Amino acid sequence: MKDNASQLRKRLKSVGLSDAAIKAAWPVWWSDAADASTSAQTELRFSLARKLGIEPHSLLEDKKEPRFIWRDEAKFKHLSGEGVLEQSAITSFGTAIGRLLIAATPATMAFPQSNASELRGAILRQQQYVRLVDLLSLCWSVGIPVIHLRVFPLRHKRMAAMSVRVDERNAILIGRDSLYPPQVAFHLAHELAHIALGHLTEDPVIVDLESSSLASSGDDPDEIEADRFALELLTGYREPKILSKSKDFNSTQLAHAVLSASPELRIEPGTLALCFGYSTGSWGKTNAAIRLVYSSARPVWSEINRVAAEQLDLDLLPEDSRPFVRATLGEASAT
Repeated sequence: MKDNASQLRKRLKSVGLSDAAIKAAWPVWWSDAADASTSAQTELRFSLARKLGIEPHSLLEDKKEPRFIWRDEAKFKHLSGEGVLEQSAITSFGTAIGRLLIAATPATMAFPQSNASELRGAILRQQQYVRLVDLLSLCWSVGIPVIHLRVFPLRHKRMAAMSVRVDERNAILIGRDSLYPPQVAFHLAHELAHIALGHLTEDPVIVDLESSSLASSGDDPDEIEADRFALELLTGYREPKILSKSKDFNSTQLAHAVLSASPELRIEPGTLALCFGYSTGSWGKTNAAIRLVYSSARPVWSEINRVAAEQLDLDLLPEDSRPFVRATLGEASAT
């Protein structure tokens, strides 16, 4: 007799998976009565394995530790103590979701092999600035699904964003929470840079963990290149654009300065304030100025996932996977 559902949950938690991830992946058809059915128990394990990125046989064999499928395919940026098991969980969970998102996103035109300047120019022909919404539009138009994860594989998450490559397709998963768009826009531009620059050719998964600083000369060359690409796409400059004498500004003066300079520079005001933060390290002043730039605060993830919900065709997925994708988007009805 196989482990019952309660025991199976404990086995999944023993490898670090969060309650939220297990709950999201748990099939909606499961019932207490199914515990007594060998076939239902087997299908439960296959269902969980597909969605969590686990080797099915490691779940089918009772008492065996669950093994993540994608363990060595990812390159991690800004590691700070995450062990092999934690890295495997993030990689496999993200890859499993990325595969579902790509399957639910009809292929369109290929991502243009353009540099940051060309992409920026294309956006600025239609818009005043390069904003988060413009980057989202660009990604979806070339068949790159973008979601903001509302379910994380580990109890403690420090993932800012990750990119996943499946065959010739890509997906982007955002983890960075914010009430204002520019912080998230930078992370999305950074992941888009990894894709555009071919960084996922050798490593099909890149995980960028949280960091408050840009890559410097001693860091990973790919990170330096991606930061510069992102900055050029957002601002037109490969290094942060800092306003004259901005180090002497208080937060109110900084907010007025970026609002005044943005139209001429064609840099979104919040992004320009972020450049000040990256250049000076004065994040308290920067964050206070950003709060003054916008008329209201609202969770950025909700807009990203509203767009995703409109773009994804979940009918292209197996029926059992649809509630899982909805849960990762934060749709309460999925849980």
